[in-house]
Amino acid sequence: MTSLHSDWMIALGLLSATGGWGPYELSPTPPAAFDAPPVEQWRIPLPAPTLSSATHTELGAPVIHGEEIFIGSAALDALIVLDRRDGRLLRTLPAAGPVQSAPIIDSDRVYFSDSSGTTWCYPVSGDVPFWSHYSGAPILSSPTVAADRVYLANVDNLVYALQRADGELAWRYAHRTDPTRTAELELYGAPSPTLSGDSVLTGFSDGALIALSVDSGDPQWSRRVGEGAYPDIIAAALNSGDEIIVSGYSEPLLAMDRETQSVRWRMEVGGPQAAVLAGDRLLHSGGDGILRAMNGQTGDLLWEWDSETDGALTQPIETEAGLLIAASAGSVYLISDDGALLWTYDPGYFLAGITATPAVNGRQAVVLTNAGNLISFVVPDAGLGKKPQVERPERGPR
Repeated sequence: MTSLHSDWMIALGLLSATGGWGPYELSPTPPAAFDAPPVEQWRIPLPAPTLSSATHTELGAPVIHGEEIFIGSAALDALIVLDRRDGRLLRTLPAAGPVQSAPIIDSDRVYFSDSSGTTWCYPVSGDVPFWSHYSGAPILSSPTVAADRVYLANVDNLVYALQRADGELAWRYAHRTDPTRTAELELYGAPSPTLSGDSVLTGFSDGALIALSVDSGDPQWSRRVGEGAYPDIIAAALNSGDEIIVSGYSEPLLAMDRETQSVRWRMEVGGPQAAVLAGDRLLHSGGDGILRAMNGQTGDLLWEWDSETDGALTQPIETEAGLLIAASAGSVYLISDDGALLWTYDPGYFLAGITATPAVNGRQAVVLTNAGNLISFVVPDAGLGKKPQVERPERGPR
C-alpha cells in the first residue's frame, strides 16, 4: 500500500494511524461470519497490462486461501497471488495464457488452466510448477480434482483426465458434435467435469450431456439436454441425491434420474452457471438476470428475484447475511432467503458489471469487476466501530 493510499484511508477513518483497519480490521483468517451487509474495504486494479479491446470481461473468479487471494486476469499470462488484507501483489505463477477460471487449491497444491489450453500444478506457497499439460485448445473452466486424477474440458469438446501426481495423460474423449444441431454459432466455453459415482459428467456445445467412465473415459450414456438458439452446455452438472440437475445455455433447466436418465421436471430457463443446493432449495442464476429458488424435488418455483439487468448472474454465495450475487450488467447484491433485496453496492459510477462469482471467507468478500478492478468488502466488527447503514429497498420478490 503506498503512503498516499494510506493517508487517504486514514482520512476516511478506515485505516488507523498505526496501520490497522480500525472497525474494519481483518485478521489473516477472520473467525467472524459474513452476517451483515458489508462495506468497501479496498479497491485495486489487477496488476496486469491494460486491455485495448472495446469490451472487457473478467471470468477468473477469485479464491481466498489463508492470508492470500488467488486470481486470474484477462490481460496477464499468469495466476496472480495477492495479500488479502490490502491487495498487495505477493507473486505470480507464470502460465502460457490468461487464466479465466477459478483455481482449485487442494492440500499444498494449486491447479489451474489458461486460455492457451495449458493446465498447471504449482505449490501453493511457491512459483515453480510441479508439472503442466497442453490440451490443444483454450480452457475456460476450472479443473475437477478427485482422488489421483485431474479432469478437464476445453472449448473443442475434448474431455480428458490427467494423473494428479505428474500431469501425465490418463485418458481423453473427443466428442463428435451432432450434425443436426440447428444453431449456427457455438459458445466459447465448456463446463467443469462433474464426478458422479463411477462416471464423469460433461456437457458439450451441441447440448449433449455424456457420462464417461472415471477409469477409462469410455462413454456410458448420452442424453440431449440443450435446446434453443444456444443449446451449448456451459454450466457444470449438479449431483443432487439421486438426481442430476443440468441446464443448456438458452434452455432448459432440468432434473433427470441418475440411473435411468429420465426427466423428472424441467423449467424453460437456462444460463451459464451451475445450479446451487441451499438446504432443500435449488438456486439457479438465469442468463436473463433472474435468480430463482425452486423445490429441488419437484422443480416448483418458490420465489424469484429480478436484478433488472439484461445480463447473466453469477452463482449465489450463501452467507449468514443472505445470498451474495452479482450481475454481468449490474453490481453486487445481497438477497434474503425469501427473495428480497437487502443491500446493493453503489459506488456512484458505472461498475462495468461482474461476471466472475465473488469469493467469501469469514467476514470478507472479494469481487472482480469486468473492468479488471478487485474490490474487497468486509462486514465491520460492531464492537470496534459503528455499524454501517443498511440499504433496504422496498422491492421484494417478483
